[in-house]
Amino acid sequence: MASERKFTQENIRRVLLKEHLMKTVDRAGFGGVDVQRTPMGTRVTLVVERPG
Repeated sequence: MASERKFTQENIRRVLLKEHLMKTVDRAGFGGVDVQRTPMGTRVTLVVERPG
């Protein structure tokens, strides 16, 4: 049960992050987000149509 709750909470965080980024970088043509967790920290990579 605990693993299901953790999985659900993680997916909710991802959806909220994606919705926020869609609003924030709308002019850049938001295409997606990739979140990678490592022992040193978290890496967030944005996929956009127009960099800058």
